[in-house]
Amino acid sequence: MQELQIEMKLKITLLFLFIALYTNAQSKDLKFGKISEQEINLTQVPFEKNADAVILSEEGKMDLTSSNYYLTVKRRIKILTDKGLDEANIQLNYYSKNRNESISGIKGSTINIVNGVEQITPIDEKEIFDVSLNELYAAKRFTFPNVKVGSIIEYTYIKSSEYNFSIDAWNFQHDIPTLSSKFRLNNQAYGTYSIITIGDGLNTKYKGKSSSTEWLLHNIQSYNQLKYVYNPEDQSERIKIQAATYHTDGAKKTTMSAWRDLIQDINAQYDLYRNPSAIRDLAQNIPNGKDEVETLKNVIEYIDSNVKWNRFYGIIPTRSNKTLLKEKSGSTADMNLLLNEILTAKGFETSMVMFSSRHHGQILFSYPIVNQFNSVLTVVKINNGASNIILDASKLNKEQIEFGPLDVFNYHGIVIKKGDASFVKLNQKLSYYESSLKYDFMSNGNLVLYRKDKFNGYFYDDDVEEKNVLNRYLTESLDVRLDEEINDKTIFDTDSYVKNYKAKTVIPNAPFYTFINPLREFLKQYTFEDTNRQRKIEFNYPYLFNIQVKSKIPEGYEVIIDEKYKAHHKTELGLEYYQEVKVKDGQLTLAIQFLLPEGVYEADKYNELKQFFEKIKTESLKEVLMKKK
Repeated sequence: MQELQIEMKLKITLLFLFIALYTNAQSKDLKFGKISEQEINLTQVPFEKNADAVILSEEGKMDLTSSNYYLTVKRRIKILTDKGLDEANIQLNYYSKNRNESISGIKGSTINIVNGVEQITPIDEKEIFDVSLNELYAAKRFTFPNVKVGSIIEYTYIKSSEYNFSIDAWNFQHDIPTLSSKFRLNNQAYGTYSIITIGDGLNTKYKGKSSSTEWLLHNIQSYNQLKYVYNPEDQSERIKIQAATYHTDGAKKTTMSAWRDLIQDINAQYDLYRNPSAIRDLAQNIPNGKDEVETLKNVIEYIDSNVKWNRFYGIIPTRSNKTLLKEKSGSTADMNLLLNEILTAKGFETSMVMFSSRHHGQILFSYPIVNQFNSVLTVVKINNGASNIILDASKLNKEQIEFGPLDVFNYHGIVIKKGDASFVKLNQKLSYYESSLKYDFMSNGNLVLYRKDKFNGYFYDDDVEEKNVLNRYLTESLDVRLDEEINDKTIFDTDSYVKNYKAKTVIPNAPFYTFINPLREFLKQYTFEDTNRQRKIEFNYPYLFNIQVKSKIPEGYEVIIDEKYKAHHKTELGLEYYQEVKVKDGQLTLAIQFLLPEGVYEADKYNELKQFFEKIKTESLKEVLMKKK
């Protein structure tokens, strides 16, 4: 034991020594071609040991003027595994339309150590390619030569842009870990710019330092390690630069007046494509149902059968309704305009809402700029306005119309309409999962499991193979190998998906049987390791589990119940967990319920959530023993 303690202390000491030496070494400016002994000897990242590559050092310097900006980037990467070889393929994207952005000055080389001597292989300029990505964007692509595990690659380039109103200035955090990242700003622009720092590390280190012009972070894990965030890259350590005033026709605008002007401009674009009279005739051919929900489903069926998404997101239509129906394909804006117009003609109260999807990132209310958004959706009021249904015409759910695509639920959107700007909160409906597991010790010597799972909302996934439907969230309770006998196809019944399953085996005649909590493995995923959480805690969706396990107690057996098995935990945040075991009329019953009522919680609730999940994970480890008398 003493040797183990000494070894652990030595490892910890060496880890901190490595970090201290490397931090000191990388605080100086990055000079190409001069690599250190620490960089040569590094084979594993201490704070992310499974990393395939690591950014050893990177620097960015931005010169900002009143008309454009120039960003000079230097970056050095080390390849640690075979998978990390992909980092040698570089793609630098830029906005190519109207030639308002460009990338130039690309230089780089591969450094290998052979018999203690540096071998430097530069990039061939002829192998740097300019490729078109789409009508808006292009990219510079190149691949480093002579790269293998242990190679160090380094490159530099200059990005120039005339888009200096809202700038994604610098990312300190990437899809691989970073040992040192530095950014400097030389602001020579007229007018006021706001520096927006995103990420726990930046906001902790530079809190109250609004006049900073240089930022430096060390030992940054890859953003893939971030937990409880909708979009890890969007929530990574980074800096945005935003013009603090807004100009329309030469006049300065307040934030809200700028939002109003922006949405008025968007609405005017929609007016060019609306055709209410033509849509009224089309809507009359779509049958009304016995109630408004059935009529809504008929409209959804019509859209789904007649037009398809062309995989383009958009906030402004590019096709009229007539053109869309003729071409049978359109963007999210095209399709939602058609859906909205038909629903309005059918007498529904609707709104079109511009939003930013989870994969696109969160909007910042303080900065009314259109590129914060990437799509639109349709909100329909039913039950005399008491309920809202959120629809995206490009991804319609014909069975569960009240559950819109998960990607659209990203806090707020803004209504496309005349008048003042109106923001709406995009609320998710609770998903429900009910499971009944019944074990029967038969007189013929067989042990049979009858299982029925009923679920809705985001517990359903059309991409999951039928054989894997039941093992996504819950495990079986009795730790006995059973042979599948019946595995019915998942069906939709009224308002939920239902799956029946039956399995059996010869009764093992064991001295005891252990019943475990079917939710135990699911709860293990909830770990809370942040020490200074400043981001909101984002769960995919709110949900409720209701699980019941029943078993006939075979003759000659008895159930041993721990008096501490029963548990009920509830927080002021609304989370609730309950478990109980009962024996009655020769039958054992386990009941488990778990409620996560909201999808998002404020950062200051992190420790409360952590304590709650630690408690219920401990409760889920408790077992029920059925043993021979």
